[in-house]
Amino acid sequence: MYFLLATMFISLAVMAVVIIRKFPQMANVDVDNLPLEKEAKKKKEIMSRRIEAEGTVMLTKAGLLFRPIQKIWGKLQLQFRIYVGKIERLLRREERKGNVLSAEDQESKLNSLLNDAQMEIATQNFDKAESLFIAAIKIDPRSYEAYKGLADTYLLKNSLEEALETYTFLLQLYPKDDDIMVKIADIAEQKGDIQKAIDYLERAIVINDSLSPRFYHLAELLVKVDQADIAKEAIISAVDLEPKNPKYLDLLIEIGILCGDKDVATKGFAELRLVNPKNQKLQVFSDRIKTLT
Repeated sequence: MYFLLATMFISLAVMAVVIIRKFPQMANVDVDNLPLEKEAKKKKEIMSRRIEAEGTVMLTKAGLLFRPIQKIWGKLQLQFRIYVGKIERLLRREERKGNVLSAEDQESKLNSLLNDAQMEIATQNFDKAESLFIAAIKIDPRSYEAYKGLADTYLLKNSLEEALETYTFLLQLYPKDDDIMVKIADIAEQKGDIQKAIDYLERAIVINDSLSPRFYHLAELLVKVDQADIAKEAIISAVDLEPKNPKYLDLLIEIGILCGDKDVATKGFAELRLVNPKNQKLQVFSDRIKTLT
């Protein structure tokens, strides 16, 4: 029971934040599918601040990776009971209005919105796509495709903060989705948070260690934070998966030299010379390797 309420709580919290931030862009969406925005906008604006804060507290209590918030447990329980009551009243209001779709109609409407959103993305109408994905989330607050599409749309719009928030929430719903972890890592890197990018990329690799580009990029990031020894292990893993990739061998040699590991650098050099004998960097690499002891 509490797990179900917590899930409902988190989903509605994120929906409220996203919808209220983007309300002006939703004017063209069929308001019959969004009765609360039409008839209770003011109340939702007031509730959204509470929803966002309480949603963060619930994530923290569930052991998820949100910023810690100092709350007294008794006060948290009281706030949670009050909020659950609000949710139940909102749901009952929807039912009385007859706006709750049947399961079949819900699925049909959801698929239609998702398809329309993808068509808008194809024509680079990102604002319209965003509105359609938000409408889809209203129908199914746990729709992977809707949240993923919304986050991808924000990324296409270069709205990095909103993309990060949406991907992060999606990861709470699907905690083993390594593709979402890579997305978060990419955004963190764009924002200059290299350590966060490393952390999420490592998490993705733990779940799926069969993709060489992830190891290669991890090695690049580790070099940036002066962790060449760990970067060496990452690039070796990339080369193991793709032993004839010149780009990987190039980085293997660079990191081998950086670490002072003559064996690794020499092995990488020998492989690169076989794969790409006309590589213009071979002579430079050879001279640098000779300086190693």
